[in-house]
Amino acid sequence: MISKWENLTRDELAAIDKDSAIVFLPTAATEQHGPHLPVGTDAIILSQLIDHFIATQSFDEGALIFAPLLNVGKSNEHMGFAGTITYGTQTYYSVLHDIAGAIAASGFKKLVLFNSHGGNTDMLNMISRDLRIDFTMDVFVFDWWFTSFWDKGLEGLKESGTYGVFHACELETSLMLHAAPETVHMELAVDEDPVEALRDNDFVTLFGPYNAGWKTKDVTKSGVIGAPTYATAEKGKKLFDYAVKELKDIISAFAKTNY
Repeated sequence: MISKWENLTRDELAAIDKDSAIVFLPTAATEQHGPHLPVGTDAIILSQLIDHFIATQSFDEGALIFAPLLNVGKSNEHMGFAGTITYGTQTYYSVLHDIAGAIAASGFKKLVLFNSHGGNTDMLNMISRDLRIDFTMDVFVFDWWFTSFWDKGLEGLKESGTYGVFHACELETSLMLHAAPETVHMELAVDEDPVEALRDNDFVTLFGPYNAGWKTKDVTKSGVIGAPTYATAEKGKKLFDYAVKELKDIISAFAKTNY
């Protein structure tokens, strides 16, 4: 069974076998994505992926429930550009903690924080341990930024350089050209690498190994970090198809992991 939380009745949710069920809590953002993409890019991509997964996949190990998508996250790094809406650190922690607590109160024992925005990553990794301790749930973080999730999907597709995939980039723009092409303004797309200070050294870069506390305006003038001009709708379709198959394998691993 695969379903969205909001489409089930209270009695249907109560009747689900909680020992085999997994709840996914989708976390996204509303923030600037350069001049060519809508501020809802992260939420649109994640929502489309969930819909595509539900329409095409099955889950024989139990019930797979997608909780309501959180389309505002921690995006204060993008403040200073119009359109960004963000929670502060303490508020976002409280929001996630309260929602996870409500999910636990319905009897669910396994939760996946399903993230499409890099600014949420540190919070999700931190709070996952607190949720495990506070609610005695098995908690996982599925983050497609700062992990290898997209690597295999980009093989043979990625044409841009080292920083071509980061924010409002070749990857995100391709996904949006497939998911919501009417919202994309390719005539406004610009490519921009990070400033030299965060690029041309072996230690402090956007990819680490050591990190700086930065805001987007420190990194680029356009708000783009990457190379969206390499994006195509064809790449986007292939990336969505890849993501659904990869997600299915990862979910099977979550289902088998109990601690």
